[in-house]
Amino acid sequence: MKIKALLFDLDGLIFDSEKVYYRCWKQAGEDCGFSIPHETLLALRSCDSTVARERLEGSLGEKGVYDKIRARRKEIMKPYLVSHDPELKDGVTGFLEKVCAYPHVRKAVVTQSRMEDKEAMLRKAGLWQFFDEIVCAEDVRRGKPFPDIYEYACRKLSLKPEECIAFEDSPNGIVSAHEAGVNIVMIPDMSQPDEELSGICFGVFPTLEESFSAIEPLLEEDGRQI
Repeated sequence: MKIKALLFDLDGLIFDSEKVYYRCWKQAGEDCGFSIPHETLLALRSCDSTVARERLEGSLGEKGVYDKIRARRKEIMKPYLVSHDPELKDGVTGFLEKVCAYPHVRKAVVTQSRMEDKEAMLRKAGLWQFFDEIVCAEDVRRGKPFPDIYEYACRKLSLKPEECIAFEDSPNGIVSAHEAGVNIVMIPDMSQPDEELSGICFGVFPTLEESFSAIEPLLEEDGRQI
């Protein structure tokens, strides 16, 4: 099956923003009287709110605290986002420019975040023109790690999952794409994949741009198949 679309996560893949979420979750927990473990903070990346609630409250051993801590995290994060330009991950622009040589290959953002927030970031970073579609958490009932958002993205593009490659940085995103039947390239951000995650990825690369030589033959109209 030839590749007809590339699907991109945003936070931690396009933008170097997962570290900001990490710091803000950590500070929010402390402000609410809790020390959130490092592994729990990592597990909240690109995560459906229902799953995030279970993970956070299970880790802290206290029910009903997720909404309070999340609200505080948003309070901390909002002024930061207003006062700081979005920081791109290494190799993003170079990769997207190279992909433009294959106009038949569609490009979509598939993000756990809200459309309003991410459209502004993409426009500010000068990347909006690279993408054909934007799929966000509000488009589906369940977010990552459930497969809904990638299944919806494929339907929106009128493509089969196996005709797409998802680029992800976190385990939640990888599981979501895998369960939807989409091919996966991992660009690790705050943690490296374990053996199980590596096994379900087409490839693991330090940056998006470094993945291009591996996927380029799949983008050619007469190219090889995965």
